[in-house]
Amino acid sequence: MKQTVVIHSGYYEMLTLSSILHHVNSKVHLFSSLNDFYESGIGMNVDCIIIEINNNVDNFNSVIKFLRRMDFLYKPPRVIVITKIEQYDRLTRLVEENIDMLISEQEELTVLRKMLITGVVDLNYQMTISPYLNRKKNEAFVPARMCLTSMEREVLCEIKSMKTNSGVAEKMGKSNKTISTHKRNAMKKLGLKNSIDLYKYLMQ
Repeated sequence: MKQTVVIHSGYYEMLTLSSILHHVNSKVHLFSSLNDFYESGIGMNVDCIIIEINNNVDNFNSVIKFLRRMDFLYKPPRVIVITKIEQYDRLTRLVEENIDMLISEQEELTVLRKMLITGVVDLNYQMTISPYLNRKKNEAFVPARMCLTSMEREVLCEIKSMKTNSGVAEKMGKSNKTISTHKRNAMKKLGLKNSIDLYKYLMQ
């Protein structure tokens, strides 16, 4: 049977998580803090770690350090982060860490059950972000969208339908270099790091 660690300060929420995980055939170990987990002796010999992050700065920094330890493990457990944090810069830092799922406590935790069943057991599993956090991400991009020039918007619109720079350049009667420049400038304004991030943004 798989083993799952839950590190969560809310007793009732932990019971809810335990009930959810019961349906995915996993033995659950409940802890109220990272220190309790460290002292338990279980170590990293688990399949999944579900950890809460609250708005406390010390708690946030401790969890970030904990997540970075995962990078040094040969076979790291899947890490699911549950958070009440709403600040986009902090959410971005979390997404950049080695985690598999990010879910907000602004939603009912039962959405986690669906994510676990449809995501974590899937061999092609990809990073999952809850609907609430996706909305927060989109809200953060609104001011940036307004700063795009008409040409940048048109280029992104064509990229969404045609995908390649050369195809967009041919349709718009521009050079590849011009299209690449507009694409790069738009991505910078939107805070997107690479083409994968851009396509994810355009498909939202």
